[in-house]
Amino acid sequence: MGLDSSYYLNQYPSDFNELIASLQDDYDIRSLSFGKKVSALSKLDFNAPLTDFSSLFQFVKDNYGNLENVQMLLASDGLYNSGANPRYLSSDMGMPIHTIQLGDTAEIKDVSIYFLKSNRIGFTNTKLPVKVGIKALNFRDKKLLVEVRNKAKILLQDEINIAGDNFYLEKDYLLDAKQKGLQRYNVKVSSAFDEYTLKNNTADFVVDILDSKRKIVVAFDQYHPDIAAIKSAILENSNLHCELVNLNQKQINFEETNLIILYQIPSKNKNYQDLFKQIELVKTPALIFVGANSDLNVLNSLNLGVRLNIENEYYQDAVYLENQNFSLFNLQSREKNIFEKLPPVLTPFGDINLNNESQILAYQKIKGVDTKYPLIAFSPVQDRKVGWIFGEGIWRWKLSEFQLFDSNIYFNDFVNRIIQYLALKERKDQLIIRHDKDFSEGSQVEIQAELYNKSYQLINNVDLQFVLTNENGNTYNYQFSRNENDYGLTINNLKNGIYNYKVQTAGLSENLERSGEFIVRLNNVESKHLQADPMVLKQIAESTDGIYFNSFDSNKIKTHFQNNLYKKSTISYETNYGNAVSLIYLLSFIIILMILEWFLRKYWLGN
Repeated sequence: MGLDSSYYLNQYPSDFNELIASLQDDYDIRSLSFGKKVSALSKLDFNAPLTDFSSLFQFVKDNYGNLENVQMLLASDGLYNSGANPRYLSSDMGMPIHTIQLGDTAEIKDVSIYFLKSNRIGFTNTKLPVKVGIKALNFRDKKLLVEVRNKAKILLQDEINIAGDNFYLEKDYLLDAKQKGLQRYNVKVSSAFDEYTLKNNTADFVVDILDSKRKIVVAFDQYHPDIAAIKSAILENSNLHCELVNLNQKQINFEETNLIILYQIPSKNKNYQDLFKQIELVKTPALIFVGANSDLNVLNSLNLGVRLNIENEYYQDAVYLENQNFSLFNLQSREKNIFEKLPPVLTPFGDINLNNESQILAYQKIKGVDTKYPLIAFSPVQDRKVGWIFGEGIWRWKLSEFQLFDSNIYFNDFVNRIIQYLALKERKDQLIIRHDKDFSEGSQVEIQAELYNKSYQLINNVDLQFVLTNENGNTYNYQFSRNENDYGLTINNLKNGIYNYKVQTAGLSENLERSGEFIVRLNNVESKHLQADPMVLKQIAESTDGIYFNSFDSNKIKTHFQNNLYKKSTISYETNYGNAVSLIYLLSFIIILMILEWFLRKYWLGN
């Protein structure tokens, strides 16, 4: 990307190959290329999207670390943007690492987009926030122009004054989101002066613009700290809108409501049977909290897939007990058992019976004893989903987690995963395609597909075709590979742009077709640092008793290795083993002699 790019693209590969050829009489050489990953070096193309020294060191350690008389010759600009700091890794290698300084170490004049952050999801007719970090080297008292575009339309322009030679500024902008769908935005920073390179002056970000937020209604008839905890967790998700409805004061507006959370409804104050009839009529999913104010007899009469055999309505403390076989969705806390360390909730004492199609997320642990009483469960009821939390007091989980971890990441994730599962309408498509909405240039595009027969059983006995079309109208044909149950497809080396696709079955009596789109955005990670860092390579060499070469000087490097104190001859021993079958006559003769000896001893000594 720099002014010396012509040398590295044209002359450096031949200089490198010449050096390798000059050392092959004295050394057994293994040439490796490293960027995001390590591979055998076949051609220098400089196309890796990331630079990770730790992957290189681990590869060499695993493959050559147990050998003696090994040295590494490392050619690099000293810059890295993935993995651990190489200065702290090289000392454990157990071999000398000689380093060759590549790149331009002189001061440069350059402007770049160093940082870019936005929401992955936005909503029409709202403001879309984006944070842009601008870096400028040796441009004191100059002015920059920042532009944000959606396609060809300029959405924003801003002028920035540079206050120093090493200048960095992060600035927040608000953009109008008017078009729904997957949108690619381009940020560009420019100056009226010559720069080291212009390849780091632009960056892309992608936002999926939705029509509106999902509406979540929390209904109750008396206040409880749990309600505030639930609302705060919902509001952490920008894709959700939360409305609190006190049923003593107003009724629920079911229009565009995606989920109703019924907190201890029906209650001992009122049975709300008309409300449940309306919920059943509009088929709105529900999450029902059962607590000390719940009317359990009314709940049993509503045919919601749950029956509570509670006679005296006693309540007891129960601790969260993870069900490892739960498969509807995953929680961030699942592997760490975070909720099992949090305070108990107040649960009804007695048997809780669920219908056969119910799935249990967590059981109750009572007085240190694991039970099969459900604490959190989900039941399908007449083409809609109903979730159950048999207990009150989850506000203590929120407070306790903050005391332990100084955040509410796990509690917020817990609430939002439950809500997302219940609020999402299940699709009964026979062909389902899953993939990310955006990918960075240079990364693998991975797509999964599921195919179901008319009985909605998972199959993969037919071919699945994938037709990809880029912005220029060029089409590319692929075929999914078959996994154990579903299908998978990996596409490499897609350039930045918007891609549309069609997936088609082949071999069914009625072939299925699905379409979609994704975006490949510019990857400017490598362009964030352009001035070579000699200190990294110097410290690697010093910490391993290696030599630091401040430039690619073939003669100097060759002379060093020809006179290298580490160079030792390797003596090889070769041992040949014959085939026992080829000695069959000799072996037969020896066996006959042994039998004869045994017979003679038996005959003479026996007499």
